[in-house]
Amino acid sequence: MAANEFAQRTGHRFNLIIKSLPTSESGAIGFAALYEKLKKLGYVESQDQLSTDMKALATRGEIMSAGVGGDAKYWASEKGRFEVRKRTALIKLHNMDLTEEDVKLLEEIAQKRRSHLE
Repeated sequence: MAANEFAQRTGHRFNLIIKSLPTSESGAIGFAALYEKLKKLGYVESQDQLSTDMKALATRGEIMSAGVGGDAKYWASEKGRFEVRKRTALIKLHNMDLTEEDVKLLEEIAQKRRSHLE
């Protein structure tokens, strides 16, 4: 897989955004500052895509904001930091050579969790 394709995957983009944000409102940063920071870290998307990603993360409760429009400041929520850990673990699993038994165990874990939620 090309490095560029890898970097453009949603989960990787989301993780990069969350990891680039401060963890509290007191350190919150604006959109432009975040975009510049992300570009230095390898975020290859446009500002429009970052805006779309930020809206999705806000809807999911993974980032928080204060202010409006160009004056808004952003930080990562506790949920966002947890979701980074989940996505990272899933990405690692996806890239591993798993046995049939491994996959069955993962399916059992997912089924137990689904049953618990229903």
